[in-house]
Amino acid sequence: MKFKVLVTDKLEKEGIDILKKYKEIEVIEKDTMTPEELKADIKNYDAIIVRSATKMKKDIIEAADNLKVISRAGVGVDNIDIPAATAKGIVVMNAPMGNTVSTAELAFALIISLARKIPFAYASMKDGKWERSKFNGIELKGKTLGVIGLGRIGTEVSKRAKAFEMNVLGFDPYLSEERAKDLGIELSDLNRIYKESDFITIHTPLTDQTRGMIGKNEFAMMKKTMRIVNAARGEIISEQALADALKEGVIAGAAVDVYAKEPPFEPRNPLLDAPNLITVPHLGASTEEAQFNVAMESAETVANFLVHGVIVNSMNMPSINKELFEEFKVYIKLAESLGSLISQVVEGQVEEVTVSYEGDISHKDVSLLTRAALKGLFQSFMGESVNYVNAVSMSQSQGISVVEKKDPDFSSEYTNLIRLSVRTTKETMELWGCVYSSNVAKIVKFNDYFFEMKPEGIFLFIYNEDKPGVVGKIGTVLGNNSVNIAGLMLGRDSKTKIALSMVHIDSEISDKVKKELEAIDAIKKLKVIKL
Repeated sequence: MKFKVLVTDKLEKEGIDILKKYKEIEVIEKDTMTPEELKADIKNYDAIIVRSATKMKKDIIEAADNLKVISRAGVGVDNIDIPAATAKGIVVMNAPMGNTVSTAELAFALIISLARKIPFAYASMKDGKWERSKFNGIELKGKTLGVIGLGRIGTEVSKRAKAFEMNVLGFDPYLSEERAKDLGIELSDLNRIYKESDFITIHTPLTDQTRGMIGKNEFAMMKKTMRIVNAARGEIISEQALADALKEGVIAGAAVDVYAKEPPFEPRNPLLDAPNLITVPHLGASTEEAQFNVAMESAETVANFLVHGVIVNSMNMPSINKELFEEFKVYIKLAESLGSLISQVVEGQVEEVTVSYEGDISHKDVSLLTRAALKGLFQSFMGESVNYVNAVSMSQSQGISVVEKKDPDFSSEYTNLIRLSVRTTKETMELWGCVYSSNVAKIVKFNDYFFEMKPEGIFLFIYNEDKPGVVGKIGTVLGNNSVNIAGLMLGRDSKTKIALSMVHIDSEISDKVKKELEAIDAIKKLKVIKL
């Protein structure tokens, strides 16, 4: 019996040909289907390859009784419900390499177009006007480009900027200073990029941390001559705030390839009526080369998975066989949670990551667990681009040292202990997690603070003065705002007299509630953690 592979949204012929080479695979090509059509038909397939038009939502995935793998022919997987696929036991893959150069070239083309006002001059000429003085531009040489996100695409944009003799400021918490220096990039915090850049280009994925990261307050920090490019994800910039900044002359111009809702016409996106704005219809991957590359990459990964059981470019599953995965499942989740927690509280550029294993677990191949810890550490900023497969290589490309240690004779009261230590340019943080004999995982130590917490849910991470009444004040603020406390874990340091409070809450808190908590005198630091 053959594996049935459904291909929607049109894939390049070369990708289809790869699939057809396998006698074990039957390829079915269809035009983009309506959600209702796909939901009714999806149970007949073992695999599906989609682009951005097909939306693999939860109800469709739940109807996919035989589906084993979803492959996105491209990088972004916003159109795939990964938690639903994971719950259903479906592997989700993407093609992260195929459109890197195409997207970088488009971003830089938009930078040039903004500098020389090319689209506006073109439109004027088409109207029969000769307005040379109206379109006086600027040179790129000597200007400062702020690059937010220095992964594959951001790095390629930076290379092109250096060729134009631009100064490059970069923000990426996971790029080492040494690697940045090799690329000719000066690492910076976001505020400096906002204040000093002549151009800003965004190349981060869409995550909880990057959604709406540039809004009215950030635009107010920028030069009036600053121009911004977004070829990443529409929701990263507040579209209304950008439209207002352009209309009010807060910044000089913008170029946008992506939108919060695509197409951006119903309702009408406010950017479409903003002045000094270049808009293009999500063309980042729209080159012959990129289409060819992602088709080949997607077809090869799907064929290898179905025929040989090999998992690569997975967004939700490790590259191991099923038996070992079942044994390691609780450890994988714990390691990823350790990385995720540290990523949400640590400050500075990450330089070194050390993952240590003690007890029985240290006798096993723990490389997958190290990858899981790195995935959790990087994912809050890098988002879907980091997975179990590429976590180590991504660390290396960013100049981050990764150390894996085993100590079966480590002396502690915990068995099967994982210790994650992250050293940055500003601090070192260490987090311990263990798996008890009942196969229950808990985080048991943060730096010098001992406590026990199950790594699931929403937490308030609070450093506060260790004195009476603080916990009560926290509870009062949350209670007054109808936020229920699900649990409270406390750690104390007799030397510093600073306590660590981990408050498990049932729902997210608003900015208003966060500010009320921060206004409590005894609270020194507060972070909202999602695990």
